[in-house]
Amino acid sequence: MDAVTYPNPDVAKILNERTVAVQINTAEPDQPTRALMREFRQVWTPTLVWLDHHGIEVRREVGYVEPQHFMAVVRLAEGQAHLLHANFADAMSAFDAVGEGGHPHAAPEALYWAGVAALRQGQRDQFLSRWQTLKARYPDSTWWSRASFIDK
Repeated sequence: MDAVTYPNPDVAKILNERTVAVQINTAEPDQPTRALMREFRQVWTPTLVWLDHHGIEVRREVGYVEPQHFMAVVRLAEGQAHLLHANFADAMSAFDAVGEGGHPHAAPEALYWAGVAALRQGQRDQFLSRWQTLKARYPDSTWWSRASFIDK
């Protein structure tokens, strides 16, 4: 991550504009670092944890994340925080931004959650639209598998 992802100018920009980033050295942890590692259940590096403004975990990624996926994951975390706090329109906006980006790993998840946000907002037609798009574009994804009960 230090060699490729974090130095990427787009990643640096999104980190600076949308996050408060904290990085800890887990190679030779002191006692406070070990306590953080236990608190955040860190068993492998890198472990990326997104917290909302209350300190509630909204997303976790374990392992290397390439720059394009990293930027999508930040938006997914934003959407999940909005969803958690019932800001459904903002959640849909964040998820739609990722879904429209077409990243092969992030877009199916974004379409799934955009549908959830739409339904929670009472927009059944928007819910169905996003899940139909998920089915059409990513029929083999685990995210369509999670949503496929709608076809049953």
